[in-house]
Amino acid sequence: MNRVSSKSEKNQIAVTSLDPFESGIMNRNKTALQSMRQKAKLPLLIVLVTSVAAACSGGSSGNGSGATPGAGAEGGKPAVKKADPIELVFYSRSGDFDNDGFMKMFGNKIKEKFPHITPKFIPRTAEVTLPHMVTAGETLDILYLSSGQTNELLDVQLQYDISDLIKQNKYDLNRLESTTIDIQRLIADGGIYGLPVFNNTMTMFYNKDLFDKFGVAYPKDGMTWDGVYDLSKQMARTDGDVQYQGFTLSMSHNMLVNQFSIPYTDKQNKVNFTSDEFKKLFDMWTRFYHLPGNEVTKKTVSYGVQVDKFDKEKSTAIYLGLAALGPARFKDNFNWDVASFPEWKEKPGVGPQPYPSYFYVTNTSKHKEQAFDVIVWLTSDEFQRHLARNGLFPTLNNRDAMKDFGQDVPYLKTKNFNSFLPQKFASPAKPSDFAKVGSKHLTRAFNSVSLKEKDINTALREAEEAANKEIQTLLSGGK
Repeated sequence: MNRVSSKSEKNQIAVTSLDPFESGIMNRNKTALQSMRQKAKLPLLIVLVTSVAAACSGGSSGNGSGATPGAGAEGGKPAVKKADPIELVFYSRSGDFDNDGFMKMFGNKIKEKFPHITPKFIPRTAEVTLPHMVTAGETLDILYLSSGQTNELLDVQLQYDISDLIKQNKYDLNRLESTTIDIQRLIADGGIYGLPVFNNTMTMFYNKDLFDKFGVAYPKDGMTWDGVYDLSKQMARTDGDVQYQGFTLSMSHNMLVNQFSIPYTDKQNKVNFTSDEFKKLFDMWTRFYHLPGNEVTKKTVSYGVQVDKFDKEKSTAIYLGLAALGPARFKDNFNWDVASFPEWKEKPGVGPQPYPSYFYVTNTSKHKEQAFDVIVWLTSDEFQRHLARNGLFPTLNNRDAMKDFGQDVPYLKTKNFNSFLPQKFASPAKPSDFAKVGSKHLTRAFNSVSLKEKDINTALREAEEAANKEIQTLLSGGK
């Protein structure tokens, strides 16, 4: 997810892009890409065979970082790591922060913890791309990317399996949210390329002033999709010259982290939008736009317009979107709060999938051990609490850090912090190389059904056929 920081904020919080595929999931010549990735994986096979079984090493941490102090010691004496001054170069294709924002959230804390390390951050620009830097021979030590953007790490063959470092340092992966590690196992074919530092997912935002205006009770935690549908029905209305929508959602983000764990493409790189399970999801998303008073037009059906109606026009009561949008975009612009994401009756207590951002040690780094020390510390209790206080979501299995959520950001102090993240994440689906293709055709189907131009079966059949045709063209090297 792309975010850019606002320099006007004392504590700069990332601003999430409306397009989940703006970076990280691209259309490529799949045959060439797979060949490149196979070559990149060959030197990793020995590492995987010997160390994956030990990657989830148990043992509690004595310093809150997950790593055992003195790991790697000889003769019972703690190992003394050299503290020669070094520079670690960070890069993010995500565009999460500008340089000032990165230093305030990460760099200054790293320098304070590791005085011998000077963090250097290269922010994303139109001219400074990851492939360009790799081609130019720029040495990058740590990349951080969301799970959906990690394909870019593989595209330029900078992935490095840190399983051995995890084993050597006795780092306890069990202290992290398990689904964030599951995603890494899927991406790295059983290995692990990076550690999750901050999280994201979907949540249910609502405009408290609109519910007060119409005398309707606020959304509650633990509501089902049907319950939210009934509540939206109560809120959809015309008052004076203003049409108030009861509900809207981000379809592309909902699909990306859907509760049924349906991937965009299967193992054969095919979409399957016409399956019964997927139709069930799609029907639930589109039925809201057929409610009297909640209809959309060709001018208002786009996601950009819909989210503007929620936070700028303040004419939509409920919005299902990325949790990071609250701290990053909505800020104190209006009286909003959150309730837990709607549940399916057959999946009680199960929320959406996680969408974490990982910090990756690159295979070209000359300071892999020091870089690993840094990303381990970024997952420590101490630093995770710092992130939470500044409006980013921790990745720890223990939710204690969330008790401090937003305490350094005035407009977040009163929010229902317990509802931003689900008590139980849905199992993650493997990120797809062709999610952008699938999303494009699915969005067209979503809009046509929402506008009542096509029925669900027709729209999904056409979307499936068009997406699979485009994917096959890409696989065969076409354009």
